[in-house]
Amino acid sequence: MVFYETFVLIHGKFPASETKLLMRETARVIVERDGALFRILDLGWRHTASSIHKKGIGHIFYGRWYSLIWGGGPKAKKEVEETLVHNTGVVRQLTVPIKSQKKFYTNRSTYYPLIKPMTPPLTHHVPMPDVKS
Repeated sequence: MVFYETFVLIHGKFPASETKLLMRETARVIVERDGALFRILDLGWRHTASSIHKKGIGHIFYGRWYSLIWGGGPKAKKEVEETLVHNTGVVRQLTVPIKSQKKFYTNRSTYYPLIKPMTPPLTHHVPMPDVKS
Protein backbone atom coordinates (compact mmCIF):
# COMPACT_ATOMS: atom_id res chain seq x y z
CA MET A 1 0.00 0.00 0.00
CA VAL A 2 1.29 3.43 -0.95
CA PHE A 3 0.51 6.37 1.34
CA TYR A 4 -0.72 9.63 -0.16
CA GLU A 5 -1.55 13.13 1.01
CA THR A 6 -4.17 15.05 -0.94
CA PHE A 7 -4.56 18.81 -0.57
CA VAL A 8 -7.90 20.26 -1.66
CA LEU A 9 -8.88 23.95 -2.04
CA ILE A 10 -12.64 24.54 -1.97
CA HIS A 11 -13.96 27.98 -2.90
CA GLY A 12 -15.89 30.14 -0.44
CA LYS A 13 -19.22 30.03 -2.30
CA PHE A 14 -19.47 26.23 -1.95
CA PRO A 15 -21.90 25.28 0.87
CA ALA A 16 -20.59 23.52 3.97
CA SER A 17 -23.09 20.66 3.57
CA GLU A 18 -21.81 20.01 0.04
CA THR A 19 -18.22 20.06 1.32
CA LYS A 20 -19.13 17.42 3.89
CA LEU A 21 -20.67 15.27 1.15
CA LEU A 22 -17.57 15.72 -1.01
CA MET A 23 -15.33 14.47 1.81
CA ARG A 24 -17.64 11.49 2.37
CA GLU A 25 -17.61 10.70 -1.35
CA THR A 26 -13.82 10.86 -1.43
CA ALA A 27 -13.63 8.57 1.61
CA ARG A 28 -16.04 6.13 -0.05
CA VAL A 29 -13.93 6.06 -3.23
CA ILE A 30 -10.80 5.29 -1.21
CA VAL A 31 -12.39 2.52 0.88
CA GLU A 32 -14.10 0.86 -2.11
CA ARG A 33 -10.69 0.55 -3.85
CA ASP A 34 -9.27 -1.37 -0.83
CA GLY A 35 -7.63 1.72 0.61
CA ALA A 36 -7.69 3.26 4.05
CA LEU A 37 -8.40 6.86 5.02
CA PHE A 38 -6.32 7.87 8.02
CA ARG A 39 -7.01 11.53 8.60
CA ILE A 40 -8.93 14.51 7.23
CA LEU A 41 -7.59 17.86 8.40
CA ASP A 42 -9.46 21.12 7.99
CA LEU A 43 -6.65 23.62 7.46
CA GLY A 44 -9.01 26.59 7.48
CA TRP A 45 -9.67 29.61 5.30
CA ARG A 46 -6.70 30.96 3.38
CA HIS A 47 -6.20 33.66 0.77
CA THR A 48 -4.57 32.64 -2.50
CA ALA A 49 -1.45 34.37 -3.79
CA SER A 50 -3.23 35.37 -6.99
CA SER A 51 -6.82 35.25 -8.18
CA ILE A 52 -8.07 32.01 -9.71
CA HIS A 53 -10.74 32.09 -12.42
CA LYS A 54 -13.22 29.22 -12.48
CA LYS A 55 -16.03 29.01 -15.05
CA GLY A 56 -19.45 29.55 -13.54
CA ILE A 57 -17.99 30.86 -10.27
CA GLY A 58 -15.85 33.83 -11.26
CA HIS A 59 -12.63 35.04 -9.69
CA ILE A 60 -11.66 33.37 -6.43
CA PHE A 61 -9.36 35.04 -3.92
CA TYR A 62 -9.77 32.72 -0.92
CA GLY A 63 -10.92 29.23 -0.06
CA ARG A 64 -10.89 26.47 2.51
CA TRP A 65 -8.00 23.99 2.48
CA TYR A 66 -8.32 20.34 3.46
CA SER A 67 -5.66 17.67 3.81
CA LEU A 68 -6.49 13.98 3.40
CA ILE A 69 -3.94 11.36 4.41
CA TRP A 70 -4.75 7.94 3.05
CA GLY A 71 -3.28 4.74 1.69
CA GLY A 72 -4.19 2.74 -1.38
CA GLY A 73 -3.19 1.57 -4.80
CA PRO A 74 -2.70 3.46 -8.06
CA LYS A 75 -6.33 2.86 -9.09
CA ALA A 76 -7.53 4.54 -5.90
CA LYS A 77 -5.28 7.54 -6.57
CA LYS A 78 -6.68 7.93 -10.07
CA GLU A 79 -10.28 7.65 -8.83
CA VAL A 80 -9.71 10.21 -6.05
CA GLU A 81 -8.21 12.69 -8.49
CA GLU A 82 -11.12 12.20 -10.93
CA THR A 83 -13.66 12.65 -8.13
CA LEU A 84 -12.08 15.93 -7.07
CA VAL A 85 -11.46 17.29 -10.58
CA HIS A 86 -15.08 16.84 -11.64
CA ASN A 87 -16.53 18.62 -8.59
CA THR A 88 -17.64 22.24 -9.04
CA GLY A 89 -16.52 23.27 -5.55
CA VAL A 90 -12.91 22.16 -5.88
CA VAL A 91 -10.64 24.90 -7.19
CA ARG A 92 -7.28 23.14 -6.79
CA GLN A 93 -6.23 19.66 -5.71
CA LEU A 94 -2.86 17.97 -5.41
CA THR A 95 -2.12 14.34 -4.52
CA VAL A 96 1.46 13.47 -3.57
CA PRO A 97 2.95 10.18 -2.35
CA ILE A 98 4.43 10.21 1.14
CA LYS A 99 7.91 8.73 1.44
CA SER A 100 8.00 8.44 5.24
CA GLN A 101 5.81 9.14 8.24
CA LYS A 102 7.87 12.22 9.09
CA LYS A 103 6.67 13.87 5.86
CA PHE A 104 3.02 14.06 7.01
CA TYR A 105 1.53 17.52 7.40
CA THR A 106 1.58 18.66 11.02
CA ASN A 107 -0.17 21.70 12.39
CA ARG A 108 1.77 24.32 14.25
CA SER A 109 0.94 24.30 17.93
CA THR A 110 1.03 28.09 18.06
CA TYR A 111 1.76 31.00 15.75
CA TYR A 112 4.23 32.55 18.14
CA PRO A 113 7.39 30.70 19.21
CA LEU A 114 7.38 29.34 22.71
CA ILE A 115 9.43 31.34 25.17
CA LYS A 116 11.24 29.44 27.87
CA PRO A 117 10.81 30.87 31.36
CA MET A 118 13.58 33.26 32.41
CA THR A 119 13.67 32.03 36.00
CA PRO A 120 13.71 28.50 37.34
CA PRO A 121 10.52 27.20 38.95
CA LEU A 122 9.93 28.23 42.52
CA THR A 123 10.98 25.27 44.64
CA HIS A 124 11.17 26.91 48.06
CA HIS A 125 7.39 26.96 48.42
CA VAL A 126 5.96 23.90 50.09
CA PRO A 127 2.28 23.05 50.01
CA MET A 128 0.33 23.68 53.19
CA PRO A 129 -0.83 20.53 55.01
CA ASP A 130 -4.55 19.96 55.12
CA VAL A 131 -5.89 21.01 58.52
CA LYS A 132 -8.95 19.18 59.69
CA SER A 133 -11.11 20.71 62.36
